[in-house]
Amino acid sequence: MGRSKRRRLGQNFLTDANVAEQMAALTDASTPRVLEIGPGKGALTQPLLERFDRLLALELDESLVPALREQFGTAGVEFRAADALKEPLDPLLDEEAPWQVAANLPYSVGTAILRRLLPRNDLFTRIVVMLQQEVVDRLVARPAGKGHGIMALERAAFAEAYIAFQVPPNAFKPRPRVMSAVVVFDLHPAPHSPESLSGAFSLACRALTMPRKVLTNALAPDVGSDQLEAADIDPKLRPGTLDLADWVRLAGVIGRQ
Repeated sequence: MGRSKRRRLGQNFLTDANVAEQMAALTDASTPRVLEIGPGKGALTQPLLERFDRLLALELDESLVPALREQFGTAGVEFRAADALKEPLDPLLDEEAPWQVAANLPYSVGTAILRRLLPRNDLFTRIVVMLQQEVVDRLVARPAGKGHGIMALERAAFAEAYIAFQVPPNAFKPRPRVMSAVVVFDLHPAPHSPESLSGAFSLACRALTMPRKVLTNALAPDVGSDQLEAADIDPKLRPGTLDLADWVRLAGVIGRQ
């Protein structure tokens, strides 16, 4: 995989050992197995192996895997050339669950990987990842706060989250043009059924494309004031002020009509 392709995939290799050690320290030692996504050249792998005897790493760039195996190949450590967006997770992880995840995720596919991992509280207890700062801000945003949208609602369905620390561009090679941040997710069972969440997310996606409009306008003509009031929601609110429970109630009201 050439350098230009690595850039297109958003591969910025972590080179700051202090950042790697801080990330590893955020994992929970009570869950003794860790899945690393995108180990790259092993900056985060080293401190993870100082905490865990069992590590499975998925690396998309198969040209990096032989060097990782040579450097870290010990009992309990496994490196696989695999795409974290496509590799079946259950055959790999189910027998030894639960796991944690630790990763410096590529900017280009980081949110897609998270969307795959967050609903899997049956496999994972905690996820510690590094992403672009603006993406992290949207993931942890609170109702009525800046950037509160569908990403925050999806996260709220599956995990509590907080930003641990920021990471400057000089911690990577090649250097990205943006700040990064490390975010910690503690997974929990979804508080609503998959059908309820699907309906809620569908409504929210629609309304949040027009975040400055009040709900009656953002959801018109299919959702009116009567339905919003039946869900105990003020029709004059803007979409970004609603939390997950609000959207679930509204979807339930619409589904019963």
